[in-house]
Amino acid sequence: MRRIVSLAALGLTVLVTRNVQAQEFDYRAAESLFGEPVTMSATGKPERVSDTAVLMKVITAEDIRRSGARNIPTLLQRLGGIDVVHESPDSVDVGFDGFNQVLNGRVMVLINGRQVYFDAYGAVFWSTLPVELEEIRQIEIIHGAQSALYGFNAVDGVINIVTFDPINDKINMVRARVGNHARRDIAATTTQPLGDQAGIRLTAADDHAQDYGIVWKTPADRAFFKNPNRRSISLDAAASASDDRQASLEASHTDVSERLIASGVLFNARIKSDVVKVAYAEETNIGRLSATASYSNIDMPWEQNQAAGVFHIGDTTAVAQISDLFKLGPADSFRVGLDGRHDQVSAPGTTGGFLTSDMAAPSLMWEHRFSPNLSAVNAVRYDYLKLGRSGDQLIQDIFSSADFDRSDQAISVNSSILQSLTEEDKLRLSFARGLALPSLAYLGKLERMAPVYGGYYSYGNPDLRASPVYSYRVGWDHQFRSLDATSRVVLFHDMTMNQVVAPFKVINSRLVQEFINSTGSVTNGLELGLEHKARQGWNWGGNYTYQRVHEHYNWGLRNAAPVNKLNGNIGYGWGEWEADLYASYISATKGLLAMPGNPPKTVVANIKGHTALSPRIAWQPTASLSVELTAENLWSYRDVLSQRMEPSYFLTLRVAY
Repeated sequence: MRRIVSLAALGLTVLVTRNVQAQEFDYRAAESLFGEPVTMSATGKPERVSDTAVLMKVITAEDIRRSGARNIPTLLQRLGGIDVVHESPDSVDVGFDGFNQVLNGRVMVLINGRQVYFDAYGAVFWSTLPVELEEIRQIEIIHGAQSALYGFNAVDGVINIVTFDPINDKINMVRARVGNHARRDIAATTTQPLGDQAGIRLTAADDHAQDYGIVWKTPADRAFFKNPNRRSISLDAAASASDDRQASLEASHTDVSERLIASGVLFNARIKSDVVKVAYAEETNIGRLSATASYSNIDMPWEQNQAAGVFHIGDTTAVAQISDLFKLGPADSFRVGLDGRHDQVSAPGTTGGFLTSDMAAPSLMWEHRFSPNLSAVNAVRYDYLKLGRSGDQLIQDIFSSADFDRSDQAISVNSSILQSLTEEDKLRLSFARGLALPSLAYLGKLERMAPVYGGYYSYGNPDLRASPVYSYRVGWDHQFRSLDATSRVVLFHDMTMNQVVAPFKVINSRLVQEFINSTGSVTNGLELGLEHKARQGWNWGGNYTYQRVHEHYNWGLRNAAPVNKLNGNIGYGWGEWEADLYASYISATKGLLAMPGNPPKTVVANIKGHTALSPRIAWQPTASLSVELTAENLWSYRDVLSQRMEPSYFLTLRVAY
């Protein structure tokens, strides 16, 4: 049996070697062949998820359909080792394995291989993602540092969102949703063929709800009640000139207004995002050449900060990537790549002139198969970052533009081994050195606090260095064939060698806050999981995470991450009906509030552990019509000090055509 599977896997590699990027081969045919998801993101070549050497989880389109979720963070928080913190009803931060700091993204988010990242803040604004759940084929989640395989800031993990192929997958639907808190969402997507080997998908969405759940309702806070609104339109097109050539185009526009919270300080923000990406792949005599280029413009025409007033931020990013994937013999695959990235941030009154960063990064991946039961993936990447600042300097600044004329460089590595012990057991070992780059706000912002918050200045620091992150993981997967279930056990140990903190100091007889590199942190943990998936009959699963985070720099939040997290689900499908129940428990943690004062006071307080239940019932009388009644949680809870998540109920109607 093992030999047959190995030969089938080899056949898959040969058949689809000519089409590798996220939408360059037929996922559907490969999944039908193997009866499980297929991935290409780790090595660049197609392989079964169970055969990849990296520790990967996959949320499939069927998982999304059964989830009752209305956004991606809701799906993620049901997985082991993922922390989701709600800043407001529609604004969240996502972290892995206990490390989750607001506006300090350490998880790389990709949409069909394109990085979604706001360089100015070093953050991912999830509500600005130009993708609806119905468009997603699968979401791949990889824990641990992955910088050498995926790029900078993939230091805690990677979330790769893969959408359906507009050539092979015809997604046509209209969805309407209504609920409490004045929730009203609508979305529509249509896929149109452009001949036999081309297609285009268009999607539009409009979401609205009322702001709710602010715990601190002082008169000053009331100016920051911002109802979350989101409008999005996107285009996804692809064409195959022949069996070994394919080009694609993606373009999107999103316009989001929402409230954010960072350490108890409230923000109102409008975030406009425009993105264009083109990609091309071709099979040549020297291997499969792939090239992508993308341009994104993130504009915050206004941001109202409770502590610093109103300001405007603009961020433009251009990225170019080229790679060659080739084989030297039947057991060795190589990928050489080169990434280039240019970013420019402008924030009048908050930064002097324009902050720029230019990055070049060559990389090499090598996969070797020692035997049908033993394989290894190794990768190395060198990042070179050049900073700069041009334009007028603010009179209050303590740094000159010459201080930004500097560079930083570092090496990332990944090494993973997969050993198939038996037909039911697989063991994975991995080591990685990742690279966390400071955001441009950490490097060069200048912010004057309001008098009620002390009136001091907060400075970025152009001398900040990249933070190395070391990650060690051991994972064991076992198939219980009698139960048609799969279990996973993971032990992990992560070390951040230095991280950015912002202590107060006195400069020129003036109290200021300046970002500096300080001591790091250590995380140790255990993850357990067991699941059984079926479209009809019983569907169940659960996971448990134990994690201990110790931050060496004591600013009151040592060991603040929840130590214990438990998720479970059970569902049943019969005929036209489905019923599902999702439950979670998160143990107590700590939260931080910045209170007005001179200097401001930081208050650390405990947040109680909480349990959440989210039921779903669905009726699908025809193949084209479905009706769902869902509750995201049946009672209120808090995962930050200043925000309470209240029960949300909604009715969803979908029509496919």
